[in-house]
Amino acid sequence: MWSECSLFTQTAEHGYVICQYPQQIEELEFSILYSIQTLKLKNSLLFSVNTQFDKGIFIFTNVDAQQCEQLVNSDTIKILLQQAFFTLISQIKLAKQTNKALSLIHKFTTLSSLFKEYGSEWFWRLNPLMVFESINNIETIGNVYDQLFIGHKIEHIITDNEKQNTEKWQQFNLLIDDRNDFHNFEFEIEADKNFWVILSGKPLYNKLGHFLGYMGLAKNITISKQREFELQAQTLKAEEASQTKSKFLSVMSHEIRTPIHAVMGMIELLLDTELSPEQQQLVNYANSSTEILYGLITDVLDFSKIESGTVSCLKKPFDIKLLTENIVGQFNIIEKSDDILFTTHIDESIPQYVVGDQYRLGQVLFNIMSNAFKYTTHGQINLNVVLQNEQLVFEVKDSGIGIAKKHLDLIFKPFSQVNDSINRKSEGVGLGLSISKNLLGIMGGEITVDTQLGLGSTFTISIPFEEAHTSDIVDNVIYTQSALAILVAEDNKTNQVLIKAYLEKLNHKVTLANHGREAIDLFSRKKFDLVLMDIMMPEMDGLTAAEYIRDELVSDVPIYALTANAEKDNKASCFKVGMNKVLTKPIKFQELEAALKGVFPR
Repeated sequence: MWSECSLFTQTAEHGYVICQYPQQIEELEFSILYSIQTLKLKNSLLFSVNTQFDKGIFIFTNVDAQQCEQLVNSDTIKILLQQAFFTLISQIKLAKQTNKALSLIHKFTTLSSLFKEYGSEWFWRLNPLMVFESINNIETIGNVYDQLFIGHKIEHIITDNEKQNTEKWQQFNLLIDDRNDFHNFEFEIEADKNFWVILSGKPLYNKLGHFLGYMGLAKNITISKQREFELQAQTLKAEEASQTKSKFLSVMSHEIRTPIHAVMGMIELLLDTELSPEQQQLVNYANSSTEILYGLITDVLDFSKIESGTVSCLKKPFDIKLLTENIVGQFNIIEKSDDILFTTHIDESIPQYVVGDQYRLGQVLFNIMSNAFKYTTHGQINLNVVLQNEQLVFEVKDSGIGIAKKHLDLIFKPFSQVNDSINRKSEGVGLGLSISKNLLGIMGGEITVDTQLGLGSTFTISIPFEEAHTSDIVDNVIYTQSALAILVAEDNKTNQVLIKAYLEKLNHKVTLANHGREAIDLFSRKKFDLVLMDIMMPEMDGLTAAEYIRDELVSDVPIYALTANAEKDNKASCFKVGMNKVLTKPIKFQELEAALKGVFPR
């Protein structure tokens, strides 16, 4: 195609133009982009030729006046030029069509090559006897599909594992017997290297309605099935690891806490005896250190449970004001200092009883309060409890060291504290805030912090508010009790001594059993008013023993579980076998006394 120019327009209008002048020659030269000496285009004849659908121009160069006249006036020349033009146009169009066809062929060849290399779908057909009679695959005849399928029924080419899945194949055969369509039916093929296919098909009939077999589409899904099996294996491995971890945590919770519980109990009993001032001080030091050790172990175990997803929160009515006052009271005693002004305010609009997890909320609040006292040497600490937008909000504000903005994300990460200098001065392993944030998340709440380095911090805890109904509130009536005959099943000797001392202090009669089997033997021979049953014991555990007492000995005597694992699933297991109450170690004297109130009241 040449560019449009005035010479071509004139030629189309007049039939021809003789190019003689330099300006005309330059225009023509530019239009046809033809590198030639100007003199060679001088005296050029531009001749117009038209057909029904196309228009064209022939250029004759270096023609004289006589030749121009002959060309212009000759009908023969005009006919020949028209024929030449028609032939030329036809060749150009044919060339374009040929190029387009070649391009399509190249594209199809490329796609076919890709499909052959990566595709896994193919067509199949079964005859009326349900035997494969044809396989149409991109591969050549004689490929692996032909060898495995042609001349065989489906049930003859599947693996032994498939044959054992009788329910699956019974359902498939029902579809076939009823001549129904089937979609995405997966099975494994027996071969040198087994592979998986997925079939979809529909029945075929002739014009008379006679059944001709089935026809459909199949796909090799071996790679996707391998990935599926790998994912299942990984999931199973992760579940087994989680179960192993949960079991380990349960055992460690019992094994680590049990001796600490005993030490704490013995110290509690010792504090109730006649001690000299020096002895009293030493025992107080021992008690404080034991509480710190117990707190560290509890933090590590709680964090592990949070990681494994075994932590759950209860929703039970409790006295929110009493909980807050008890926590505040601990800090008034333990952290009392003339250099710190500690104030509290509990909004009077907050009802006395709310629904939630008293233990977990207390744990979070205690952690935040502990940090406030830990990092504040002088100034003030304030606890403000209010009700805002259906949220119960606890605000702990201190004038301590504060936290740099760049460290705000760090404080909620496990095993993290702001810097080494603080680590050396502060107790703990850096789990308190991480545990608190996770526990609040489980309870549907959150924790935020507003702080400035050197000026103090304000931690705000918020949890969903739900007021307890009057019917759900347990009336804590103090009963006067008679002396009870109590069977204590506990394998740890130190715990035996501790619990026996607690109960005898309350004037109860105690019989000890070292394991569940011994407890059953004693229970079947003597009369008891109450059984305190440890969960984890040798020979026979507490759950099995309790279930035996309920089912085989047909007794409704109250059974209280003793356990270091207070998680929801563990408690559910206790209640499932007929236990009446779950007591969590370490059991303090006041807690045991409260638990026994109501048993055979006068």
